[in-house]
Amino acid sequence: MKTRLSSVAVRRAYSCRASISDLEPEFKSMVDKAIQAIVAYEPNPDRIFGKYSELASVARSVAFHEGKLLEWGIAAIAKCNPDLVILPPDRPMPIVPAAIQLLKKNEWREIQGIRLPSEVHANRTYTPDLFIANRARHAGLIIDVKRSLGSYAESKLEDLRFRMLAVAAIASSWLSERQGPILVEVGTAIIDGADISSDHEKGVFKLSEIGDLLEVDEAGDAMTRLRDMFAARVQQELESQCRKVIGTAKPVSRQSMSSVDFSRDEAEDALLDAGSTGISTARSRSHQSRMPSLSTNVRVGFARFRSGS
Repeated sequence: MKTRLSSVAVRRAYSCRASISDLEPEFKSMVDKAIQAIVAYEPNPDRIFGKYSELASVARSVAFHEGKLLEWGIAAIAKCNPDLVILPPDRPMPIVPAAIQLLKKNEWREIQGIRLPSEVHANRTYTPDLFIANRARHAGLIIDVKRSLGSYAESKLEDLRFRMLAVAAIASSWLSERQGPILVEVGTAIIDGADISSDHEKGVFKLSEIGDLLEVDEAGDAMTRLRDMFAARVQQELESQCRKVIGTAKPVSRQSMSSVDFSRDEAEDALLDAGSTGISTARSRSHQSRMPSLSTNVRVGFARFRSGS
C-alpha cells in the first residue's frame, strides 16, 4: 500500500523560525511608514484623470512602496537567523569588464574557482536590494525583489540576471576591501513578490520560498501576513479616496501628515532601520567552520536551497 506523505512531513525544517506574533509589531510599523509615504504625496493636476488624480496617484505609488515593504520584511525575517548579517548599502557595485567577459564565455548557472578584482574602472553598476551574508558558511546572497514578475519581458529578466551575476563575481573582493566578511560562495535570487513565478534554474524564486533561502522556517507565512496587513490598509485608503470622489465623505486633510521623501538613499536607510546590521557593528559570533583566506576561490551562481538541519 502506497502511503502519501503529508506536506508537513516533507517540509524542510531549520533551526530558526519566523514567529509572526513577534514580528507583527515591526510589520505594523513598516506598513504605517509605507502608507504614510503613499498618501503624503500631493499629485499635480492631471487633465486625463481630472478629479480622479489623487486616486490614480495612490494606486501608482502602491506599486513602488510595496516593493520596498517586501525588502524590509525580508530584512526583518533574516534577523531570525543569527548566522545572517545584512550588509549595509555602501555604493553601487561595479560591473567590471572581466566579469562581463567571464559570463559571456561560460555557463551562467554556476562558475567555480574565480576571484575577480573589484577596484577597476567600470562604466556600469548594480545596487542589490539586499545583500545578505551567512557568517557560518561564508556564503553571500544577492537579492533583487520585484513586486510582480508578470509584466517583465524575458529579455529584461535576462539583463537583470546578467548584472546580478556580474557583481556576484566581484562581491568577495569588494567586501574584503571594505573589511566585510570573507565569502567563498555568492548566489543570486530574483524574488517574485506576487508569489507566482518560480524557476530555480534561472535564479527566480517565489516570495513564499524565501525561508529556504534564509534558512528560516515559516518565513513564507510571515511574508504573507505582512502583505495581508499592507493590503488591508491600501484597500482602506483606496475606499477613502473613492468616497471623496463621489462626495459621500468629507475629504481628509493631508496637511497634518509629514511629507516623506522616499529617495533611494533614504529608502536604503529605512531598510537598515528595519533590522539590518552593519558590518562594523555586527555581533562577533564563533563558528565551528574554518575561516577561509582572502585568496580562496569563490563559487558564483544562482541561489540554492540548503538541506534543513
